[in-house]
Amino acid sequence: MADIATVTFRSGVQSEKIHELTIRFLKELGEKSNNLNLQVSSAARSPMDQATVMYVNCKNLGIHSQYKLYGRNGDKVIKVYEKMTKEKKRTTEIISAMHKQIMSIGPSKVSRHCADTSVLNVVDIPFSSITNKQAFRETLKKNTPKPISLYLDETNNNCFHIELKIDALKSHFGA
Repeated sequence: MADIATVTFRSGVQSEKIHELTIRFLKELGEKSNNLNLQVSSAARSPMDQATVMYVNCKNLGIHSQYKLYGRNGDKVIKVYEKMTKEKKRTTEIISAMHKQIMSIGPSKVSRHCADTSVLNVVDIPFSSITNKQAFRETLKKNTPKPISLYLDETNNNCFHIELKIDALKSHFGA
């Protein structure tokens, strides 16, 4: 009998917005790669949550690591952080301005974490919850582009970023 993988969620993760097929697929990934205790550190985010995450990552990991991570739309938000930090603005002011920039661009154009969860689920799995990283990477590769539409090995953020289209999951499971 195969070992059964579990999926848990860190505090603050909006687990109720994650489709049941996403959870089922994550368990499958865990079982196939012998990583039986997967943890989700981030999933769906509101635009304000996204601004806060970007602020914290810019502050803690450095803006250069974040410029490498985000595309041109995310870079516009990081520039707000960069400019206002140089101006010595308060944290709340900076996050508010970053939020405003995200809203003006369109939240899902800045981060897929802000996408419509009925169409796309995005989860981050921290490296700390993966005991067999190489096997996990190989399993991710084998399942891309379907049902995984994209995955990123986010070394700077210490996580695997996984994007799953709900229709692809339905097809994968014959649902």
